[in-house]
Order: sequence, then structure tokens, then C-alpha cells
Amino acid sequence: MFGAGAPWPVVAASQELRLSTIGPPEPHVQPDPDTWIAGFGSLPLLAQPGERWMYNTGASVLGVLLARATGQTFPEVLRTRLFEPLGMRDTAFWTSETDRLATAYLAKPDGLVVWDEPDGQWSRPPAFGDGAAGLVSTADDLLAFSRMLLGGGAPVLTAAAVRAMTSDQLTAGQKASGGLGPGFFARKSWGYCQAVYDGGAFGWNGGLGTSWIADPANDLTIVVLTQRLFESPELPQAHRDIHAAARTE
Repeated sequence: MFGAGAPWPVVAASQELRLSTIGPPEPHVQPDPDTWIAGFGSLPLLAQPGERWMYNTGASVLGVLLARATGQTFPEVLRTRLFEPLGMRDTAFWTSETDRLATAYLAKPDGLVVWDEPDGQWSRPPAFGDGAAGLVSTADDLLAFSRMLLGGGAPVLTAAAVRAMTSDQLTAGQKASGGLGPGFFARKSWGYCQAVYDGGAFGWNGGLGTSWIADPANDLTIVVLTQRLFESPELPQAHRDIHAAARTE
């Protein structure tokens, strides 16, 4: 299981709807896409467009726009245009094969507690397939996705799109306005929906306990899938180790 969301405080929400921009994916509480985008559009701006880096907000909006542009649901867009061409048979927003889902745990002062069980949030279709987070997947599927990017995008993306996704897209001013904590942009920046590192590697860490890093210089992909949610923006040791292997630190 992997996702872009991290278990840190929500920074924008209305009283009527769950409109999280940062937080763990919670597909069971999100409304349908039309309700979500209407509620989101009713919120005041936190900053002028392009002034600040907003983590995953744009990806959530993009998922809604892609569905409207294609006449398909966003999960169908991903399935037909990305997952099936890449052979990613086990990646989706939910699965009926709950015996293959892992239990997710959250650390508490007195030990680990269950945050989500195999028959929990990802055992049924969500009302909103969020473009920012919430997919379940496998190491094999993540490897197929990484190989596509390392190989230049074929057969699903152009080489120009891959270059844009894997290169720094932030201005100095956007970085100065903050990331997800002090020093967040040290030795890294942001491409399109993933981190890009000064040494050329790219990838991301999902707050539900997963990491993947692709290192073009060494034609290397490292995938770590754990069952323990991150406890803070500081990476657990297992995830720091993969960054050391890819020389991103």
C-alpha cells in the first residue's frame, strides 16, 4: 500500500466536508468528486496561484479535471492509460482481494495500534479516486512504474513529460515559503508530484509507510513497503537507508 498523503495535521477544511490537503488518505470519508471540487472551490485562497508550494492539492484537482476531460472516472483513466499498458495489474484505489492487503499500524507511546485492517478502507471502491493519494499496489507494480520513468516514458509518457516530472519545478521564492517542516527542501526540490534530489534521483515517501527512489545514474530502483505509518516528517531509519543507498542525503 502506498500513498502521497502523510499522517500530519490537516491544513485546509470546510465545516461540511473533509477537504484535507495534508493528512493520511481516508477514502471512506471523502465525498464524490463533484462535491469535493465544489467545496474546495468555495474556500478562500491560502496564497496567490504559483506563490507557494502546496504539496498535493494540485494533484487532487487534476484528478477531477482529467475525469471531466476524458468522460471517465479518474480510476478508469489511470487503469486504461497507465496501469494496463505497464502491466500494473495490482494497482488501484481498492481491491476485493483483502487477503493480500496488509494491516496498517500506528505507533503510540505504549506500542503499535491497528490503524487500518485488510477489510478496512481499501476493501471497497471510494467515492472519490483522489489524484494525490490512496492507491494500493505491490513492489512489482512500483518497479514497473519506476522502470517506465527511467526508460524515458514509453509506452505511456513522452520523454519531455518525464523530464518535467523528474526535474526541479520550484522557484527559490516557492521554496522559501516553506515545505513540510524546517529544512524540507535541503538537497531536494519538487518535480510534478514527486521529490527530485540534487544528485538526480527522484521518488517519494508515502506517510502510510512506503518509499520508492529511482536513481538514473545507476539505473537503480529501491522500493520499501512497510506496515507502519510515519510518526513525523522525519523519515524512519528503514526509509533513510534507501536514501543513503541512492545517495540523496
